[in-house]
Formats: sequence, C-alpha cells, structure tokens
Amino acid sequence: MEHLKLIVSGRVQMVRFRVFVVKLANEFSIIGTVENLPDGTVRVEAWGEKNQLQVFRDKVKIGSRLSRVDNVAEVWDNKDYIDEKREFRIIH
Repeated sequence: MEHLKLIVSGRVQMVRFRVFVVKLANEFSIIGTVENLPDGTVRVEAWGEKNQLQVFRDKVKIGSRLSRVDNVAEVWDNKDYIDEKREFRIIH
C-alpha cells in the first residue's frame, strides 16, 4: 500500500472541498484523512494502490465546482497506515 500526502492551496476552504475529497476517495477505495490547515491550505493523507492514488491526485488537482486549486504539493512514501478505521474521513 502506497502513501500520498497532498497540500492543496487555492480557494479550498469554505467551499466543501473536504467533502469533495472524501467522496472522491470513496470512489477509488482510498483510505485516509483530509483537513483544513490554519494557513488556508488543505492537507490530504491517502493510502491505497499507486494507480488509484495517481488518478485520485489528478482529480484533486482539478478540484470541485466551487473550489479553485492553484497548487498541489505531493509527497509519496511508504508510511504505514496506523488508524484502525479503514475509511476516509474529515479531521475537524
């Protein structure tokens, strides 16, 4: 299982972007988390098969109808998934 961390900047807070990411992750059977950061960006931590994560990342870069994605920084590694829940969820 691969790990992908994304930091998404642009108009990605207060536009239901996290809900968009959760729905997208569920479509691709990806587990992990999404959260708003204090600097206005959104952090995505995702685990899954590499090809699924690549498609997921490409769709996150496009964004939702209400959002505007200006930049996506990404880091790939083999970080272990440690949460007992095998789901994708919003961190509040």
